[in-house]
Amino acid sequence: MESEKHIIETIRREIEQSQRPLLERIEELEQQVDAVDDWAHGVYLALDQILPSLLRNHPEAETIQKALQENDDRFEELLAYPRRAKEGEQPGMYEACKMLNRQLAILGVWPNIDAGEAARQTLERVARQRTR
Repeated sequence: MESEKHIIETIRREIEQSQRPLLERIEELEQQVDAVDDWAHGVYLALDQILPSLLRNHPEAETIQKALQENDDRFEELLAYPRRAKEGEQPGMYEACKMLNRQLAILGVWPNIDAGEAARQTLERVARQRTR
């Protein structure tokens, strides 16, 4: 009985020791992911602060909006129909464009897009997501 407890305790210690490097590596990777996430968020914030001034009344604003809208549409399509994705294609590849497109619409940057209507659509999307 005592030898069984000793064997079990020895096995437990060996497992803990063998897992320690793996757990340390996981922690390191989590820190790296957090750092990249913070960086990406910072880039988005910079774009969100700079682009309205640059794009409002810009002669190419409509062309830029259409390009962002295509990415927005592709994001929604891949969320709804993941099997339509090309190899290596993920919805996240289009998410920043989607976010910028919608944010700039709400801010009234895009010509021919009503900011109030864009805000209403955003609120409707949020309400639908909450009911899922």
